[in-house]
Amino acid sequence: MGNFFPDELIDEIKARNDIVDIISNYIQVKSKGSSHKALCPFHNEKTPSFVINRDKQIFKCFGCGESGDVIGFVMRMENLDFVEAIKLLAQNSNISLEQYDTSDTMKREMVEKHALFELNKKAAVYFYNNLTKQANPALDYLKRRGLTAKTIKSFGLGYAPNNWHDLMHHFLNAGYSIDDLIKCGLVTKDNEKKKQYDRFRNRIMFPIFDVRGNVIGFGGRVLNDALPKYLNSPETSIFNKSNTLYGLNFARRHINDGRLILVEGYMDVIVLHQYGYHNCVAALGTSFTKGHLQLLQKYASEVIICFDGDAAGEKATQRATELLQDTRINVKVLVLEDNMDPDDFIKQKGKFAFEEQLKAAISLIEYKIQTAKNKWPLNTSEGKIQFIKAVVSIIKEIKSPVEREVYVQKIEKDFGVSKNVLLMEIYGKDGKQPVEKNQKYTSKNIRDNKYIEAVPLVEQKGHIIAERQLIKFLLTNPDMIAKIEEKIEPEDFLIGSYRALVEYIFSNYRIASIEPDHISVELPQLKESIKDILDTDIEFIDIAKTLEKYIINLKRYKLLYEQKELQQQQMSLIQNKKLNKEEVEKELLTIGLKIMKINTEIQKLQP
Repeated sequence: MGNFFPDELIDEIKARNDIVDIISNYIQVKSKGSSHKALCPFHNEKTPSFVINRDKQIFKCFGCGESGDVIGFVMRMENLDFVEAIKLLAQNSNISLEQYDTSDTMKREMVEKHALFELNKKAAVYFYNNLTKQANPALDYLKRRGLTAKTIKSFGLGYAPNNWHDLMHHFLNAGYSIDDLIKCGLVTKDNEKKKQYDRFRNRIMFPIFDVRGNVIGFGGRVLNDALPKYLNSPETSIFNKSNTLYGLNFARRHINDGRLILVEGYMDVIVLHQYGYHNCVAALGTSFTKGHLQLLQKYASEVIICFDGDAAGEKATQRATELLQDTRINVKVLVLEDNMDPDDFIKQKGKFAFEEQLKAAISLIEYKIQTAKNKWPLNTSEGKIQFIKAVVSIIKEIKSPVEREVYVQKIEKDFGVSKNVLLMEIYGKDGKQPVEKNQKYTSKNIRDNKYIEAVPLVEQKGHIIAERQLIKFLLTNPDMIAKIEEKIEPEDFLIGSYRALVEYIFSNYRIASIEPDHISVELPQLKESIKDILDTDIEFIDIAKTLEKYIINLKRYKLLYEQKELQQQQMSLIQNKKLNKEEVEKELLTIGLKIMKINTEIQKLQP
C-alpha cells in the first residue's frame, strides 16, 4: 500500500474518529465541561493533568508536555508511524484505502508537495535568521511597529536582504537546484536575459501557513518606496492565495463561540494576536473570494469584518459582505472611529477600547443602511427619497420576517418615515406580506414572537441564531434533552415556530421519534424552520456556555419587556385627562419604583 494520502482523506479520518472516544478506549476519561481529563498514559502521575478538548479535537498533558490530535495519540500509544496510524483509524471508521494503493500519480504529487513544504520551511528559517542574527532595517521597522521578539518568533517573520542572489546561492550550496527554487517561487527567471535571481529582495518576510502549520508561501513587504508594496509567492501546487487566509493556522485553535475577526493585512493579524486576539485572519493582499468564504464557513459561525477605514477598505468590506450575506454565518461589521486600521487603533487606544469597539460592531443590514445614509444627503428631499429607496431594497433582501419587521420599525423611528409607507414600498400598494402555501401557521407564530421588540437590535440576530443552535443540539443529541428540559421551557423561546418545535420535542422525545424528517411530516408547517435549524453550524459552540448565556439573556429580555410595559402604563396615565392629578402622581410613583427595581435587575444581567 502506498504511503501517501490526500489532505481531504486525512481530514475525513480525523472527523470520523472522535478523539475522546478513541482515547477512552485506552484510558479512563472523566468529563469536565467541554473538556475531559485523565491520568496521562505517557508518564506516571497521581493527579490528572492530561486534558482532551472535544471541540478542538486535541489533547495536551500539562505534566509532560505531550500534545497532538487523534492521529498523534494513536501513533504514540500503538508505537506506529503516521501511515500505520492512518490505516488503523481508517479501519476503525470503515474508510477504504484501497484506491490509494497503486496511484503512482498521487504518489508523485504527494512527493512533490512534501518537497515544497520542506524547502519553504528551510527558506522560512533562512529569512528568520537573517532578521534576528544581526542588525538590519527590517528588524528596526518591526520594533518601531511595536512587535516583540516573541511575536516575531511565533509568526516566523524574516528578512530578505537587498541582494539579487543571496537566497539562491545559499540553497544551491545546500544541494538544491535552480528548478527546485523556481518551482517553489523563491527564485524567478528572466527568459530574455536568461538569468535567475531572488524573487524577494529588501523585504520583511511573512511566512504563509496552511491550517496544519506547513509553510506554503511567503508575503514580502518592501522596505523602501519600490512597488509593489506587498509581493506574494506565485501560485504553486501547495499555494493558492485565493483559497488561503493568513493566520488561520493560529486562529482555528482560538475560535471562541465560533467567532473570527476578518482584517485586511498581515500586520493587523500579528498586532491583534500580540494583544491577545488570536482569532484573527486576513486575505492575502487580494479581494475576498469564494475560496475564503468556504474556509470561513468551515471554521466560524460569526465573522466580524474589521477592514481599514479608507476607500480601499470600504470597497473590500462591500465585496466581503456581498459574498457573506447569503450564508449561515452571522456577519457583523466594525468600522473603527476616525477610520483607523486595527493595527494603529489598538496600539494607540489600547485593548479595552478595541474590545468596546468589537462589542459595538453592527449587523450586516445596519452597515448597509449606514453606507446608504453616508451616500445620500438627508437634508434634501431628493436625497431622502433616494436613501429610503435604497433602504427598501436592503430590507427586501432580508429573508426572516422577524428581522424585516425589526428594521422597518427602526427606519420609522430613526428617520421619520411612516411604517405603512415602507411596507407599501416593500410589498406593494396594500403593504401586506403574501402568505405562502402551508405557511399560515408559521406566519401566525412569527407574529407571536414574545419579547422580541424588547431585545436590543444589535443582539437580535445573535439571539435568534442561539435559538437555532440550541434546537439543533436537541435534535442531534436526544440523550441530552432531559437535562436541558430542566433548565429551559418552550415558552422561553422568542420565535414562535421555534417555540412550537421545542414544545413538540419535549412532549414526544420519550415516546416517539424526534428525527427531523419525522417532525417535518407531523408538523409540515415547521418544515422551513427545521431546514434553517439544520443548516446552523454547532461544531464549535460550547453548549453549556451557550445555554447559560441564553438563559441570562432571556431573563434580561423579559425584564426589558416588563420595563417597556410599565413605561407605556406611565404614558397612558399622563395622557388620561379624566384622572385625578393626585391619583395619577401616586400611581406614577408606584410604577416608577417598579421600573427602578427592574433597572437594578437588568444591570446585574448585563452581558
